[in-house]
Amino acid sequence: MKLILGLKQQIESIIGTSLDEYEITVEEWNQSAMQLIGWEQNQSSLFEMETPEEGQPKQEFASDAIASVKSLNTEERIYFKVKFNENERTLVCWGCSASSITTETRRLIELLITNSSDRIAEELPVIYENNREQELAELGKWLRQKIEHPAGQESIPERFSFRDEMHSEKIPFLLQCETPDAHRIRSKELNKLLGSYFGEDIMLIPLGEQDWLFLSDEQIVTGEAEEDTLEAKKDLLNAFCLGLYELVASEWAGVFHLSASMPCIPVHELSTITGLLQESIHLGRAFHVAQHIHLPWELHLEGLVASIPEQQRLRFIKETGKDTAIFEDSETLATLETYFSLDCNVSETAKRLFIHRNTLIYRLDKIKQEIGYDVRSFESAVLVRLLLLMYKVTKKL
Repeated sequence: MKLILGLKQQIESIIGTSLDEYEITVEEWNQSAMQLIGWEQNQSSLFEMETPEEGQPKQEFASDAIASVKSLNTEERIYFKVKFNENERTLVCWGCSASSITTETRRLIELLITNSSDRIAEELPVIYENNREQELAELGKWLRQKIEHPAGQESIPERFSFRDEMHSEKIPFLLQCETPDAHRIRSKELNKLLGSYFGEDIMLIPLGEQDWLFLSDEQIVTGEAEEDTLEAKKDLLNAFCLGLYELVASEWAGVFHLSASMPCIPVHELSTITGLLQESIHLGRAFHVAQHIHLPWELHLEGLVASIPEQQRLRFIKETGKDTAIFEDSETLATLETYFSLDCNVSETAKRLFIHRNTLIYRLDKIKQEIGYDVRSFESAVLVRLLLLMYKVTKKL
């Protein structure tokens, strides 16, 4: 079933927090709705329920009320009904913390989902050109299920005819796109573009309407590394991703995010690696909004910070940050991020920022004066780096 086109990412950018995706049975949704509706007749905080019309049976009224429920509020979380799979009798829902959005925002999200669902219902069903394309789409669905409901590392099922191709080492890439409706990317067009860039046919696996996982032979990407070291391969893969991103961004209008992993054996590791790449893009978008390439090995610290509970982050910021308002200044932010990315090297940072070394020293002195930490010392640099990361992710909650 088609996903709602780029809507999830658009809503996340509006509310400033992520939406978790769930797949539940219709019975589970109806049961939860009945419990909450029954509770709300005494506690009117969740839904504004009308009374049944005169002569309308209570059972019929209850069924109509449940069908009209677009979201459920359990006090801790709000769940939005997104789409219905008639064949499997399941619902896809998006959820977020109840404290992260207002009632007005909740109603806006309901309206956006309803309007998008109406547009999708009018579209023609997906027609696959061949059995392989259909199998790749089914593999994408299998991967989504394994990521949503992880149960350890699982091998790709034997029912897929291309399973034998996945016993050799390949490099997985994940591309997420946010494109206007008039410029949506089609799998066939993307497959052709990627084939010209990689110089061979690649395995393109659709994960969503504008999300794709694709696999390339290791030798094509990292085979030309000057040294047979992990760092050399990472540098080459980074450069390869940069070229690929620029190609896609020049071909279509929109915003694109790309991640990649080191070589793996897809038949055994694909579901785990795909989850890792999705998490990397999520972290990259949260912590580095101006960047579009998000590689897992560059986001370890961000992943650690994101795992810290919000209250502890707020406490750290309060106790450690004397004046975090300085992070709102774009010049200060660019200076610190460049300085940290270049291992706190003053000369290299000045060159990268195209400023005189003395100008950079003046900026660092100003930062020390504002927040009380001299980032030229190791301990202070670590504290300010953590403070900056926590501030970035916490201010959006």
